[in-house]
Amino acid sequence: MNGEAAADDGEKGGEDMTQSAVEESAVAQNTALEDTAPKNPVPDAVRDPDRAVIAAKEQAENFPVALRVLPRRVREDLGAFYTFARYVDDLGDEYAGDRIAALHDVDADLDRLASGATPLLEPVRGLARLTARVPIDPFHNLVAANLMDQHKPRYATFAELVSYCKLSADPVGRVVLYIAGQATEQNIADSDAVCTGLQVIEHLQDVAEDYRAGRIYLPREDLTAFGVTERDLAGGHADEDLKALLRWEAGRAAVLVGRGVPLTKRLRGWAKPAVIGYVAGGRATLAALRRADYDVLAATPKPTTGATLRAAAGVFLGRRR
Repeated sequence: MNGEAAADDGEKGGEDMTQSAVEESAVAQNTALEDTAPKNPVPDAVRDPDRAVIAAKEQAENFPVALRVLPRRVREDLGAFYTFARYVDDLGDEYAGDRIAALHDVDADLDRLASGATPLLEPVRGLARLTARVPIDPFHNLVAANLMDQHKPRYATFAELVSYCKLSADPVGRVVLYIAGQATEQNIADSDAVCTGLQVIEHLQDVAEDYRAGRIYLPREDLTAFGVTERDLAGGHADEDLKALLRWEAGRAAVLVGRGVPLTKRLRGWAKPAVIGYVAGGRATLAALRRADYDVLAATPKPTTGATLRAAAGVFLGRRR
C-alpha cells in the first residue's frame, strides 16, 4: 500500500468514525428526549385545552394579561403565556386524574422546549415564541406552585406565604418584563413586590372559595393573633375579628402593590400601560374589599370598571396609595 492510499484509507476511516459518533450522539439525544415524554398523558381536553374556555376565564380575571390596548404581537405573546399559566392552574385545581403526575409531565415538556425539541403538550408548544427572550425558570416556577398546592394547604407565617407567591405570582411580572426587554434588577424587584401583593389580594377575595377547596392562605400566625379560627371561615358572614384580620392583610398588600408606582415611571412603551393596568386592578379590588366592609364570606368583592379607571389615573399620576 503506497502512502497516498494509506492516507486515503486513514481519511475514510476517520470519516467513518466521525459519522458513527454523530449517529450515536443522535440516538442518545433522541433516547433522552423520549425519556422526558409524559408517562401519564392527560386527556385531550387538558392536553389541548379549549381556547374559548380559556378566553372566558381570561375575561373573568381581575388582572387580564392580554390588554386590548397593546400591540397585536404583544397580545399574542401574553396570550400564549396566559394559556400556559391557565393550563397549569387548571391541572392543579380541576384535573380529575393524578394531578402531581400531570404537573410533572408539564415540567418534563418544559425541559423538552428548553432543549430545542418540540414539546408534546399544546400549551407548552405555544411558549416557543417566547423562549428566545424569556428564560425557562418562570414557567417551571408556576408548575412548582401548583405542585405545592397539592400537599401544602396551610401557611404558618406571612413570610412562608410570600415564598409561595414567589412561585405562583412573581413569574407573571417577570415574563412581562422579559417580553418587554426591560427586566432590570430594580424592575424585577418592584415587579415581584407588586405580583405578591396582587396574589395576596386575590387570596383575600377568595377566602370562602379557597376554604371550600380545603386551602387557607391566611397565615396561621395572623389567624391566631386576631382570634380567628378555621371554623370562622365557614360562616355566611365575616365576623369583626375576621374583618380586622382581612383589613390588616389588605394593608400589607397595598404597600406591596404601591411598589408599582415607581416601576411604571421607569417603564417605557407598551409595558407602562400594561403594568399600570395590573396595579390599578389591585387597587380597585382593595377598594371593593373596603366597600364590602371585608365581608368576603357573604360574596366575593369585585372592582367596577369605573373604580379601575380611577385607580389607573392615580397610578399614572404617581399616587402611592
